Amino acid sequence: MLPRDLSIEDCTALLSAGRYGRLALSLDDHPYVIPMSYVFSAGKIFLHSRGTGKKDEIASKNPRVCFEVDRMEKNQWSSVVVHGRATLSSDLQAKMRMFASFTGKDMKGHGGKQFSPEDLERMPMTVWEIEIEEMTGREGVW
Repeated sequence: MLPRDLSIEDCTALLSAGRYGRLALSLDDHPYVIPMSYVFSAGKIFLHSRGTGKKDEIASKNPRVCFEVDRMEKNQWSSVVVHGRATLSSDLQAKMRMFASFTGKDMKGHGGKQFSPEDLERMPMTVWEIEIEEMTGREGVW
């Protein structure tokens, strides 16, 4: 089978089923790619970080990002590439949206622990919400 384009519905299904992807950022013509756990919910990609470090620094200066998810089963592959804009926030409402999305997908992050608003408020965390501007996907065999 020659590679073929995925429909938006197929792309959404792959994003919804995934747990890990690759976040790509760029600053001053220097690309930076890192693997991250994520959840796709309400048409957005949610990530979280400690709020310090290279990725946070880059995104605060250039919020344009790319996110890639792939799946390989036997000799068949599929992938989705999303281009969008990341909004970073450490406020309580953003943390609650992100944790609700993760627990709603039964991701069992942080040992499956449930967090109170007080716990979330104290957590040193930055929530990433990626607004999708473009999404494409492909699949094929090898």
